[in-house]
Amino acid sequence: MAIRTTVVGSWWPYPEDEADLARYHAGKLSAAEGEAVLKRAATRAIAEQRSLGLTEWTGGEYHTDNFIMHTCARLTGIEIDKPQAEDPFDYDDNAHARITGKLDAPNGLGCAAAYRREKSLPGGVNKASVVALYEVAVSALDQLPEIQRQHENLIAIVNRELRELDAEGCPNVQLDAPFFGVFVNVGAMTAKQAADLIGPCFEGVKAKKSLHLCNGNMRGRPASGVLRCAPWVEILQHLDGIIDIAVLEVKYYNQWNEREAFRQLPKSISLAAGIVDEGSYYPEPVKKLRERIAGWARVVGEERFWVSPSCGFGRHTARDIPILRAKVQNMVEAAQTL
Repeated sequence: MAIRTTVVGSWWPYPEDEADLARYHAGKLSAAEGEAVLKRAATRAIAEQRSLGLTEWTGGEYHTDNFIMHTCARLTGIEIDKPQAEDPFDYDDNAHARITGKLDAPNGLGCAAAYRREKSLPGGVNKASVVALYEVAVSALDQLPEIQRQHENLIAIVNRELRELDAEGCPNVQLDAPFFGVFVNVGAMTAKQAADLIGPCFEGVKAKKSLHLCNGNMRGRPASGVLRCAPWVEILQHLDGIIDIAVLEVKYYNQWNEREAFRQLPKSISLAAGIVDEGSYYPEPVKKLRERIAGWARVVGEERFWVSPSCGFGRHTARDIPILRAKVQNMVEAAQTL
């Protein structure tokens, strides 16, 4: 039986586009020039993902800057007091902002706008992502009590974006929520508390709903010192009937050893196991990927199983395209020839 394959979100940028994308994110292009650059990059990404044989693909998320650093510029009620480093190396190089009032995003987060741009490109797009509430306010995470007071505002921002994607006809809308994965793993939040914040983000969304949890990724390095996946099962149990697919980072060996915990995954939820490490320089062998796929499929059932990279490929340290492409090729071959 062929196993379905998906991607988490971002795709690698192509060398011929990187300079123009950098100029776009620096605000150095006109609106028309920016649209042309984003369309060109997305067209390449869609074509490559489809040619590789993926079941689902995205537009590459080129409208985002360093995954989530673009969100602060779209918010009101916040002021950037330290810009992002020119060449960010670690988490302390990200931008910092100060919350000054009610958080809102009157013009959206840019995800629905990207889908509108990309859905009519050759091949279209069948999956798009929106970052969760802590990711929206990532530049101000050192002001956690204030962020917690604004949970309702942040949920409203995320929910509007997901609903707009749904209204535009996106078949699968994904919530990217690495901080929930991290907070639960380190004991800073209970699974119930996480689910109570995630669930309302999907209110009113009729499309297929995915949730991505991981331990963070910055130049291949996690944000968490506790690299587990079993604690996420309880989050998903509380989201039974709300989400359709759990897209999880399970690339670490200790996460593989925790796979039996997912026998408790609600029957209504499928699992997309992120066994391919987008941050490493070693293409996983097809033979080993088949072993991992078979092991996970035995736990949740082939009919509910997908395979994916652990995070978006745009997060890879050096973006060595031949290596990254080999990872996807091997993943697709293993899934199709299990």
